[in-house]
Amino acid sequence: MNSPTDYLCRLWQSDSGNGPVDTSDLLRELQRRNNSFDRMIRRRDIREIAGGLALTVIYGLMAWKAGTLLFRVSDIWLALCGVWIAYYLHRDSKRSLQPIPDQSLAIYRQSLMERYDGQIRLARTVKYWFLLPLWFGLLLQAVAALPGPRGVFKFSMVMLVATAGCAFVWWLNEGPAVRYLQHKRRELAALIGDEGGAR
Repeated sequence: MNSPTDYLCRLWQSDSGNGPVDTSDLLRELQRRNNSFDRMIRRRDIREIAGGLALTVIYGLMAWKAGTLLFRVSDIWLALCGVWIAYYLHRDSKRSLQPIPDQSLAIYRQSLMERYDGQIRLARTVKYWFLLPLWFGLLLQAVAALPGPRGVFKFSMVMLVATAGCAFVWWLNEGPAVRYLQHKRRELAALIGDEGGAR
């Protein structure tokens, strides 16, 4: 017995561009998946942008009250990291526009696959645009603590926690997050009969 996915796949592949095809079932399924994908990305963006702005406020206040120049520089750097993270995600969400369903099926398919590819690239490059600037700011904080009492201990603890936290976020993005997105992309590719499904 044929599954609904088999039916939708055949329906998709029947679009030869030579005439109208009843694609309402396929488009409904694609729109459902696209809306689910949008909700997931929107929730992630809201959470990360809010975190970036909170980082800006917290470290901006700390920079205002910092006792030494190096602490002030590291606080300003981390505050700017928060702005950068919020800006980067906002810019990426603007570039990843939702495809318009009344395009030709081939263009709609390409738009959907490019959205998944874009999110996979974003997760794979998190170490550059998110973690590296943040880790460097925390390194400056740790160096600023060195001259004080128990400076070496504070430096070691800050660097241990910062490095372990960054390594975990790196693994989370390049491991489970990328695998999840690749799985969803393969599901979409199977539904629409795209031979380049694996990324």
